[in-house]
Amino acid sequence: MKVRTNIEAGRGLGDAIADLAHLTGLDKVAKYYEKVTGKNCGCDGRRQALNQILPLGKPEG
Repeated sequence: MKVRTNIEAGRGLGDAIADLAHLTGLDKVAKYYEKVTGKNCGCDGRRQALNQILPLGKPEG
């Protein structure tokens, strides 16, 4: 039995974690947090930072 995750190879760690958060519903929790508190959850900033620290794509060259 194959399980499709829709996680694409060749992107950064931040994108992989964001995909996992979407699959588990944690992204909805973050949006609810933003709605209740009026504060940004910081997800996009963390995602970009993790993508820069650990890109998962093939090395160019």
